[in-house]
Amino acid sequence: MSNSVLLGGLALLVLWGVFGITSKIAVREVGLQIVIWSQVAALALFPLYFVFFKELLPLKITATGVGFALVSGLLGTSGALVLYLLLRDAPASVIIPISALYPIITVLLAAVFLQEALTLTRIAGVVLGAAAVWLLSS
Repeated sequence: MSNSVLLGGLALLVLWGVFGITSKIAVREVGLQIVIWSQVAALALFPLYFVFFKELLPLKITATGVGFALVSGLLGTSGALVLYLLLRDAPASVIIPISALYPIITVLLAAVFLQEALTLTRIAGVVLGAAAVWLLSS
């Protein structure tokens, strides 16, 4: 694994780790309006990335690509809404670790639909990840 991937992964870990706490506080303070405010933040942040890193143009438009992008957005936003609904009624220390199990689904679906290898190491990672989440949420 390259240093840039490792650094990016650590950044992701910190960002999503803090996200769990800020989401719980926001749900407590403004309720489900968090969905609106988080989308406003996303709408402000993503164009800046494209401007600074010059990845916006030329537009790549294919029916398959746009279709999957729209489905991804729908799934991600739906997942966020369910997360916020759960955070409204349950401790972040339980809900966030449960939500962290999503890579198990991704690994299994990638093996089926993308023909990515489901190695013994990845299976062990899935099992250990599930065990970690179970321990964290107990």
